[in-house]
Amino acid sequence: MKKMRQKASKLYRARIIHSINADKACEFKDGALVIDSKGKILACGDYQEIKKSEFGKSKVVDKRGQLIIPGLVDCHLHLPQLDLRGKHGATLLGWLEKYIFPAEKAFASLRVADDLAKRFFKKLILNGTTTSAIYTTIHAKSTDHVFKVAKEAGVRAIIGKVMMDQNAPKDLIENTHESLKSSEELCAKWHGAASGRLMYAFTPRFAPTCSEYMLTEIGKLAHEYDAYIQSHIAETLAENKFVSERFPDYKDYTAVYEENGCLGPKTILGHAIHLNDDEMQRLAIRKARIAHCPTSNFFLKSGRMPIEKIEEHGITYGLGTDVGAGTSMSIFTTMRHADYIQPNITVTPVKAFYLATLGGAKTLSLSQLIGNFESGKAADFCVVDIRNIDPRYKLSELNLDEVLSLLMYRGSGGLVEESYVEGKKLDVDHLKIKGE
Repeated sequence: MKKMRQKASKLYRARIIHSINADKACEFKDGALVIDSKGKILACGDYQEIKKSEFGKSKVVDKRGQLIIPGLVDCHLHLPQLDLRGKHGATLLGWLEKYIFPAEKAFASLRVADDLAKRFFKKLILNGTTTSAIYTTIHAKSTDHVFKVAKEAGVRAIIGKVMMDQNAPKDLIENTHESLKSSEELCAKWHGAASGRLMYAFTPRFAPTCSEYMLTEIGKLAHEYDAYIQSHIAETLAENKFVSERFPDYKDYTAVYEENGCLGPKTILGHAIHLNDDEMQRLAIRKARIAHCPTSNFFLKSGRMPIEKIEEHGITYGLGTDVGAGTSMSIFTTMRHADYIQPNITVTPVKAFYLATLGGAKTLSLSQLIGNFESGKAADFCVVDIRNIDPRYKLSELNLDEVLSLLMYRGSGGLVEESYVEGKKLDVDHLKIKGE
């Protein structure tokens, strides 16, 4: 049990589980999570031990019979796709044309953006997702409004305006310089806002929709502001072919990002299904991160991200729901699909839990701040009730593996009773969604 000598404000008593690494989780069956008035973790450990410590006089919030876990982390999701979950698409590119691009055109309306953003963040909170990396559309004003709603909602988020200056529908192609200018303005305004809860990601949709000049400038801007870059890579074989046709002077997909300065520790690439070994090696060298979206890959039949090879090359990766093709905004659903989609290996509940929490935090370069309950980190956590799966379940009668298995294979947003960021309970009713 680690301590920090600061005045405590609250002590949450419950069963507590958090990750140490991909192979090990730590639990306290009668646990205590001690949080100071600024939302930082002072201590996490056995309740009886902490009661004897300097934190013993903290105000107790009794959650016995329930489970406290770190806030869930979603590394890749598209806000404008909220209402497109479950819309069948035979192929990625055809699905984009039929459903996604029309929805993104509509996002130009601030009324549409406001409604979607409020419902989107409500669903994130109800699903226990406290940190996420989010794509909007090419529309700067709507993206600015999404940041405002995220600030109001109290979530932790990396958000970026999509950038496209070629190979996209007419109404979604931007002037290159205007796209760069508006993206930089959003970054200057929002990166590090809300006491660091909100961050900016320069967001080229994927290589074919961006000119080389745009990609080069994105790399420079991200470096200048110490901001993120998020994009897609190698989601389908058709996409890979599209890239090779549009960029014939580059040896592969990864090279388009690499040679234009877009790869680094704050680069988050979605999917990464159809990469060769050389590409994986170069991604590892550049310390780029991958957002693994198994539910989406399953839904669109895009293929299987080879976890064993990604791990063999030492690439950091986390989980993403993707939203539209992902069909569910629950990270618990994504955890089980991470196992289902792998025919030759098992993604254990311990590993899936790690990917959903500390692993996701590492993918987003935020593990120094969130991901588990180490002293000094932000108190981002969820209160979960296993009885919402079946009222006959008693948490006290389940061992660690059984609890994590239930979260993974039977979990949904319905398990989540409360979500907290920096020790503050997130209130979905505060969003005031029209019609609800």
